[in-house]
Amino acid sequence: MEAYKLLQRLGKGAQGSVFLVENKDDKKKYVLKKVECNDENEANKAFKEALALQELRHPYICGYKEFFVTWDKEESAMFVCIVMDYYKLGDLDRALKQKRAKPEAIEEVILKKWFGQMLEAMVFVHKKGMIHRDLKPSNIFMTDNLSISIGDFGVATIMGDARTRTRTTVGSMNWMAPEVLERPYDERTDIWSLGCILLEMATCGFMDAAQIGGTLFQIKQSPQTLEDVLETVAKAYSPDLCQVIRTMLRRNFQQRPTAQELVDLPYVKDCLKLYGSSLLSLSQSSQECNEKDVPSVPKQKGIEAILAYMKEHTSNHQCQKEALDALRDFVKKGKTITSGGKKLIAEILRVNVAHLDVQIRGCRLLAALATTAEDDDVMYSKELISPVALAMKSHAGSLDLQIAATQLLMTLSADESAAEVIGKLGGVQDILAALRAFPSSSEIAGNCCGALWSLSVNENNAKIVTEERGLQDVINTFEKHAEKSDVIEAACSALWSLSMEDENIEIMSDNNVVSLISQALQTHKKDAKVVKNACMALASIVEADEASAYEMLKADDGDAGIDVLVEAYLAHKENEEVVENFSLVISELGEYDDVRDELRSKKLQDHLNEAKIKFTSKGDVVSAVNNALVALGEAKGLKRSGSARSRPRSAAQMRK
Repeated sequence: MEAYKLLQRLGKGAQGSVFLVENKDDKKKYVLKKVECNDENEANKAFKEALALQELRHPYICGYKEFFVTWDKEESAMFVCIVMDYYKLGDLDRALKQKRAKPEAIEEVILKKWFGQMLEAMVFVHKKGMIHRDLKPSNIFMTDNLSISIGDFGVATIMGDARTRTRTTVGSMNWMAPEVLERPYDERTDIWSLGCILLEMATCGFMDAAQIGGTLFQIKQSPQTLEDVLETVAKAYSPDLCQVIRTMLRRNFQQRPTAQELVDLPYVKDCLKLYGSSLLSLSQSSQECNEKDVPSVPKQKGIEAILAYMKEHTSNHQCQKEALDALRDFVKKGKTITSGGKKLIAEILRVNVAHLDVQIRGCRLLAALATTAEDDDVMYSKELISPVALAMKSHAGSLDLQIAATQLLMTLSADESAAEVIGKLGGVQDILAALRAFPSSSEIAGNCCGALWSLSVNENNAKIVTEERGLQDVINTFEKHAEKSDVIEAACSALWSLSMEDENIEIMSDNNVVSLISQALQTHKKDAKVVKNACMALASIVEADEASAYEMLKADDGDAGIDVLVEAYLAHKENEEVVENFSLVISELGEYDDVRDELRSKKLQDHLNEAKIKFTSKGDVVSAVNNALVALGEAKGLKRSGSARSRPRSAAQMRK
């Protein structure tokens, strides 16, 4: 402390005090932070760890001059002192306050530059094996040339004990990732904090400090809060910015990208290009193609020749466009592509992620290939699925890309191993993002609901959909696409999968989902697939929720739910799948006294006995019919077996 002259106290926090000081030798101003320690051993340990911060020499990271341990006689305490650069323009928090006072939004080009610099700094830090853990606007300083410099690693990074971590979070909870207090966590906790900062910058024109603070807190509880805010953000900023924020603020950190993975997104590359980031190689930042220089695709020589051509011109997106079209023509004629060829297509997508036309063509080609994929096909691997997830994040505003990608994921999700990979890569959130971005597209709605149906057979995926409040998106689909039978068929199936999660049952009851299904049956009673899937969903819902069962007794538009159900059944009583699922509904409804009486008054036992005779050779159908008759009290000596809410072992079993 003897080497510094104290000029003023800048603040006092949970870990100690912050001072503006002047070095007595060079007369330069610095910031000195005193971090309190329990004892000398803790202080010495923290000092040794602090020395590692000297490795953080980077253009966008606050410089550290020195570290030392001192005993403060007045406070009778041991302190680690951290001396760092002083920024006379203050920090990002101050800049945001100035914008809010006007109020005035930050221009997107400025926001992109600052975000790129923050991300570049975090890529550097994470490569050093460090985690900041306390990123927030007041820890991001403004340089004289209006660039940014991330600082304050000195507390959260060097003090690793539980006591300091707890105290660190007190003033930083709004920006802190939800997993930090729960454990485990990794460097992606900094990505959450960076996403919060990016959102705060994008909202300073219409939200004050208290509003954004409350919003950041609520986002951890309800993803819909984020969607509501982004709806306003999208009026002033690009949809790609909104998608980057959405990707960074995924509650499950395992579905969150790392700093290095974010660099692959085209929007982020644009941010880095603004100031000539060192993260961009010369080839990445200057790659251009001239259509006149594109050699012809050897279509006449067959698939292998085309693949060789693609490998030779990997980074030429003009070549890849024509080659992908040529391959798709071959696939349409029933030709196949080897595993090596499929891997090459995935690599082409990854290398050319910035080129939308390549991504659309590649996803369409893979979707065509997926329809004939066999067990253990490379199509179901992370290597093939990850570039599709990247494409969805990179081109969130493209309807054509989202249609092609969601169709592909819907097809792949029927495979158990692929469904697990999709979930781990954040594909569930990507599907929900597409559904929310294009609510009026029936193709998107059908693809997404179909994918959610299969994905949610996996319990981990089902939990993700529940955490992300995806059920509400499926419910919205019923209202927006009521006349589209293929969409309603998929939506009913998604409801069934999601009904396996008890948390969703209450939401279904609150949103009167039984009434929505009844309306769907009324509208599409001639469509056997809708009737089958609607019955499947109803059986599961009414088994779990008594109120939903009694909802079937209420009149809606002049028809009781049970009347609509019976009418739809009678239209397809020759269809064994309809009979089986209808019987499931009756067996569950029959468990409730008043409902059972209503069912008996409709003479349903006669219809069921007729079906039992008709499908006597179909064991599954007869078993379901017997369960229904037992529930109605019409099958003496038989016991009811099975449950409508039994989760199937695989999506293939479910689609059977």
